[in-house]
Amino acid sequence: MTSISPVRSDRPARSQRRARTRAVSAVLGLGGVALVAAPRWTVAHLAPGRRAPANWLVRVLGARTVVQSAVLLATPTRAGLQAGAAVDALHAASMVPAWLVFPRYRQAAAVSGGIAVASALAQLAVAPQSDDAPHVPGDVD
Repeated sequence: MTSISPVRSDRPARSQRRARTRAVSAVLGLGGVALVAAPRWTVAHLAPGRRAPANWLVRVLGARTVVQSAVLLATPTRAGLQAGAAVDALHAASMVPAWLVFPRYRQAAAVSGGIAVASALAQLAVAPQSDDAPHVPGDVD
């Protein structure tokens, strides 16, 4: 069966993009849950080093990630993913002064900043190209 719709680029269908967005959000959210539920264990496995940050701080960062991921799972929009990526980029940037000022926590700051950069890039990579993509009758989403 052929479609009369114009030929699109190699971009995936809207439903595939939303599924990828939700998958990235779910993985990031699970990481946040791990930080909230088991901060000491998670930090020990991600950044084994001399000192770990206080449990309350790790839990706060994990809770922020859980909330951000829940919002993106509920409404996987381009603007939402861009905002989430901006929040993660700000977090990564905040780890630079933390790395400089607190030598005992350098490894934890570097890992946290690196994860934030990876998170921002992943969100931007799966962000829908447009929230109001046209739907052409006959196309399958």
